[in-house]
Amino acid sequence: MKIAIVTQSYYPIKGGVAEHVHALSGELEKLGHKVVIITANFTGLDDNYGRCVYRIGRDLTIPINGAFNNMTVGFSLKKQLEEIESKEKFDLIHIHQPIDPILPLMALKYLKAPKVGTFHTYSEGSYILETLKNQAKPFFDRLSGLIAVSSSAREYITRYLPGDYRIIPNGVDTTRFSPEVEPLEGYKNSRDFKILFVGRMDPRKGFKYLLRAFPLIYQKITNVRLIVVGNGFLRTFYHLSLPSVLRPRVDYRGFVSRADLPRYYASCDVYCSPATMGESFGIVLLEAMASGKPVIASDIRGYNSILEDGRQGYLVPKENPLALAEKIIDLACDQKKREMMGAAGRQKALTFDWGRVAKEIEGLYREVLGKKGKS
Repeated sequence: MKIAIVTQSYYPIKGGVAEHVHALSGELEKLGHKVVIITANFTGLDDNYGRCVYRIGRDLTIPINGAFNNMTVGFSLKKQLEEIESKEKFDLIHIHQPIDPILPLMALKYLKAPKVGTFHTYSEGSYILETLKNQAKPFFDRLSGLIAVSSSAREYITRYLPGDYRIIPNGVDTTRFSPEVEPLEGYKNSRDFKILFVGRMDPRKGFKYLLRAFPLIYQKITNVRLIVVGNGFLRTFYHLSLPSVLRPRVDYRGFVSRADLPRYYASCDVYCSPATMGESFGIVLLEAMASGKPVIASDIRGYNSILEDGRQGYLVPKENPLALAEKIIDLACDQKKREMMGAAGRQKALTFDWGRVAKEIEGLYREVLGKKGKS
């Protein structure tokens, strides 16, 4: 098959959808398919990381649902999409977040090949979707296959656009993220107890609650160190909120390379994700679990469908620094428990290996094309 993957989020942007698209395209190529990614032109170096990528329009980042979201804009999107399809002659189009403006809707309307859509989002509700669901329905009806990455993502979109959604989860590369990965040199022989946070510093990622927990942890674990992978304009504000005596114990690494990211997981003792909302799945949790690390995460939809409290780590009430501190201290004081939880996490992550997930998606592609062939 020749497959187009349409996404408004791809490298150099970091995030779950970008990681999903990059990994899926690679696995589909291993299965013998030709994959083309259609996305935006982003500010900065547009490294395609070995993929065939068409970049059209330009990226506009806007705040929605406590996060900064990508929107592709441009006056010639229609023409460029039609030219790409005319050249490549796709068998199937796979659109991520298919009813988001503007590029996904344009792809739904103007591309002619059969279309599959993956829905990644979860929220308590959407005023925009509630208001515009009737206008979105004609676009939605152009989809021949529907995927939701989790039950919470399916529940969310079904409120506004009911359909026959197949739950196919995000995946994780269990070779790339593995207990066998070598820790970074700067942390390998350190006696510090190392907590890792990975993510953009969007408000909904809850990083400020981890910083509020940090002084409480330090009262019990004086050799604690917080490693922060990710960035955002709130970083300086968050950092200044920490007592000055503790600031040297926080290592801000910014956005790290794909090659180095697994080594950060390998370097930590525990992974923490204190997100407050809007998580339909939690790829970072899977990456930590695949790396054999115990996880402490907020007890929110999307996370509690992956992490079993007390087995691969702990789920704690959201926006609760005291609960975060208590569970981190608990694991800091119990190496055997950390090892048991890390091993359980690794076993669960293996069930989400990208090789398995890509074959499920490929199976849906074949179903869609089979139905189209009969019609």
